Amino acid sequence: MRQPHGLLHNLYCIIADCMVRALLKLLFVLSVLLPRQVFSQFILPPDLQCVRKDASNNNVTLEWTNIPNTCGPFVSYTIYYATSPNGPYNQLVQITNPTQTNYVHTGGAALGQTLYYYIVPDFNCPGFTPLHSDTVSTDPPSPPQIVNVTVQNGQSIINWIPSTSPQTHGYVIYYYLPSNQTAIAIDTVYGQFVNTYTDAVGDPTTEPLEYTIAAFDSCWTFSSFVTKYHNTIHVSAASVICRNEISVSWNSYIHWPQGVKEYQIWSSVNGGAFQQVGTADTSNLTYSYTGGFNDGDTVCVFVRAVSAADTNVTSVSNIACLVATVVKTPAYNFILNATVNNNQQIEFTWMIDSTAALIYQRLERSVNNITYSTIEQYAAVPPVYQFNTYTDQSGAVLPQKNPYYYQVTLFDSCQNLYTSPYVKTICLKGELYDYYLAVMQWNDFELQHSTLLQQRLYRNTGGGYQLVQIMPPGVNEYADTLKQFLHDPDGVFCYRLEQEYDLQLPNGYRDTLSSWSNELCIVHRPIIYIPNAFAPYGKNNIFKPTIIYGNPKGYEMRIYNRWGGLVFISNDPNTGWDGTDHGKPADMGGYAYLIQFTAEDGVKVERKGMVLLVK
Repeated sequence: MRQPHGLLHNLYCIIADCMVRALLKLLFVLSVLLPRQVFSQFILPPDLQCVRKDASNNNVTLEWTNIPNTCGPFVSYTIYYATSPNGPYNQLVQITNPTQTNYVHTGGAALGQTLYYYIVPDFNCPGFTPLHSDTVSTDPPSPPQIVNVTVQNGQSIINWIPSTSPQTHGYVIYYYLPSNQTAIAIDTVYGQFVNTYTDAVGDPTTEPLEYTIAAFDSCWTFSSFVTKYHNTIHVSAASVICRNEISVSWNSYIHWPQGVKEYQIWSSVNGGAFQQVGTADTSNLTYSYTGGFNDGDTVCVFVRAVSAADTNVTSVSNIACLVATVVKTPAYNFILNATVNNNQQIEFTWMIDSTAALIYQRLERSVNNITYSTIEQYAAVPPVYQFNTYTDQSGAVLPQKNPYYYQVTLFDSCQNLYTSPYVKTICLKGELYDYYLAVMQWNDFELQHSTLLQQRLYRNTGGGYQLVQIMPPGVNEYADTLKQFLHDPDGVFCYRLEQEYDLQLPNGYRDTLSSWSNELCIVHRPIIYIPNAFAPYGKNNIFKPTIIYGNPKGYEMRIYNRWGGLVFISNDPNTGWDGTDHGKPADMGGYAYLIQFTAEDGVKVERKGMVLLVK
């Protein structure tokens, strides 16, 4: 069997000792109620209740209550005394009056600082064993030992180990005032073995209360009150709105023999069962309670102190309740897409937790994913939407020049920032690598939680975009052959790249989306074919250049004779020289030509040379 220990062990031992003495008193009561033969072996002693010194004359007064014995006639009561609890005891007097209940020991106080007395009865009861009374000293009762002070149902309860003095008649309960080390009596309880008291007056729910206790005997001689007072634990709780927590604070529990082992924090939400949610050591009288409750929940907390000497001994605080005020933080903030629209503006879409307590949301742009600048800021005025789209119409944004990074930052009512993962747009670049060959390069679309599925390259030669090539992830370059478009009058080839990706967000959202690049237009350099001879009356009877991809603007062709005279002029690429000079056939021979125009890409084109007129 497990043995009691610590404070409880002391309590058990003292109560056991006191119970022996109480048993003797109980025998008297039972002797009246039960048949005589049950107690035929004992002569019960008087109940010695009070031994009191008189400081004025050094006398000691003894007071007792007689207990009748029915086994035979009364003979006497003999009083013994000693100056030590272990004796030797001397006979003081023999009382022959069966009704006498007190005796004055004249000058007894001068015999020693403390005197000890007991009474032995004598009745004419052959074969009966006399029992002597409790041994009572002239000292005041020893003070009780406080076990703990705790709070239950909003009231303070004081528990103590009873006084070891047999003359103890009861206890006085005090409020202790540590500021001036005084005590104010609040109530009296009777009985040596009473060991608990509930204070129905003090309110431990508003402040900590300090208690002490003293014992007294039937002569109203008081022990000193316990100077190591015990106090209730007063707990308070408050919502810390911007940290989404409840701050719990309390005062120390003091004067356990070895102090406090730990403080346990217990909580109940919306009337549920209390559960321990945390532990604090003695160096910390606060606790930050987070999680387990939502905005508007009723949360109740209390603190339990555990004795370091005996973990079975505890002290419970008052219960503090409040309605939790919690700023709902956004559970998610994700960008879904960023793409270049048909107007060559970057358009991006994001989703936010619209139920969060937001103040505003800020849209930010960067060219290096390091330094971001604010491009727009929205106040979170209801209704706040979960899905949002923004078109970046800034003239400074050139999606064909470089990729751009975007992110969204949310601000809640506590000024906490929640920034989304970034998104990176696709920038398509390219050039005319050689005649009839356009080469393009691009970067990958970047977005956290996305997986690139495939890429599609589209070309537009003037009649709308047509699919050119489907490519797997990881390909970032393509060479497009343009020979099939020799008869294209403009020589302008525009491209766009689409990257299709799968998006799976941690909040469960999933979709298959596409991000488009900027439009890249490549203008092919003009290709000019000029004959070096022609026969006005033969098969090739018109002299003019053949221009491929030119779409010439400001076209002019001049023909000069050998003397520098102007023979022919034309502003139409389709109108050539027929070999005449002012309406008459020109002479056979060499003629100079000058051809000038502006190409589609703005380049000035000029060709000079000689053509031979043959007849």
